[in-house]
Amino acid sequence: MMHQPLDDLELETLENFLDSDQVHEECHNFITAHGFLTALSISPATLPQEQWQTILFEELPQFASEKEEQKIRNLLTRLQLEIQKELESEDDFFVPCDLELAEHADELSELQEWASGFMEGVFLTESHWFASEQEDRVAELLLPFMVASDLFDDEDVMQIRSNPKLTQSCIEQIPAILTDLYLIFRTEPEKKVNQRKTSHKKKSGKNKPHTKR
Repeated sequence: MMHQPLDDLELETLENFLDSDQVHEECHNFITAHGFLTALSISPATLPQEQWQTILFEELPQFASEKEEQKIRNLLTRLQLEIQKELESEDDFFVPCDLELAEHADELSELQEWASGFMEGVFLTESHWFASEQEDRVAELLLPFMVASDLFDDEDVMQIRSNPKLTQSCIEQIPAILTDLYLIFRTEPEKKVNQRKTSHKKKSGKNKPHTKR
């Protein structure tokens, strides 16, 4: 069955629900939910839908009916699938907000909210993000998200944040980096599996070991 992207009305319905009094005050809004689901779509660890929706909601919303609950859960599931399809396209990813930080320290821009949601998704499966031989590369690619989220006060992040021009240059890389991260976790493992299968076939066809460098 072909995936049906959310139309404008469905996006508005989901956004309004996540901002309504029906959800817990710590529930993700649409922007943070989008960042959260983007990280989960990249992560090498797959979480059950029920688990990530429970985390996203914080606690069970006050759904008006079973029909509304089914509709909202379905919209969230389709949103994650839509994000994954966009990542698979290998084009620069569309972040649903302006790539800029708030002008004042006591304010949060939508990008900061989105990046905070993204980093929450990373934290949720953190051990899997840094389990490969590309651990250093992953850490490097995550730096712009750390800068944008404003959740970190380590030296590298603060050094970038102290320079507005460098900060803007850093966060503008986020759409392209999302594709890079997706390729690291989702494409490379598939290549390795295919290589192992090819190696096995060659071993089966010839009575001598096959050495792969």
